[in-house]
Amino acid sequence: MAAVELFDLCDEWGQSLGRTKPRDAVHRDGDWHRSFHCWLFSAFSPEPAIIVQRRAQDKDTWPGFWDVSVAGHYAAGEGIEGGLRELREEIGLHASARELRIAGRRREEHEHPNGLIDREVQDVYFLERRIDLLVLRVSREVMALAFVSPEALTGLADGSLPRLTAVGSVVDARGLANPGSIEILASDLVPRPDGYYARVADCASRLARGEPLDQPDWW
Repeated sequence: MAAVELFDLCDEWGQSLGRTKPRDAVHRDGDWHRSFHCWLFSAFSPEPAIIVQRRAQDKDTWPGFWDVSVAGHYAAGEGIEGGLRELREEIGLHASARELRIAGRRREEHEHPNGLIDREVQDVYFLERRIDLLVLRVSREVMALAFVSPEALTGLADGSLPRLTAVGSVVDARGLANPGSIEILASDLVPRPDGYYARVADCASRLARGEPLDQPDWW
């Protein structure tokens, strides 16, 4: 019998309520809980490049959509080590806490067609790394990975760039990445109308120029 996955409950400001609840019940009842977003980018190519991930078709939220490089929930009792675990589990990337740059926190609420109610307080991090997609061991939760420029991410998000052909990789059944060109449609990006992607693009560009990020705050 599979172990029950427990989440720590919090309020809309991310403050712990001192209670845990099974994942399925959290999403059924729409409880606030915390999650991890990590944007991977490289400043070593001719221009800064951000990695986006295409979610597997069997995901219970946003199946087949393009999203943040790595995202996931903290298990009950976890802090940043839960984010490092997600990096290892989703794309086989090992990193230390000191490599992550915290950029801010944001709230996201969405009621999905399948009845799931997702209310997250998301910690937004950046990780600068020269990454070869072909050496990553990717989980079955991921269909593909691709590099996009900060400007392209902003254009896809606001609809000014309807589609983009990107350098990336498609993940096979063994979790191995196969290289190729990938078409990304603006309509296949997880919709976030609050300017999230533009802010991500700005942060990546600033880090690539060697500029510091602002003090972490609510986005």
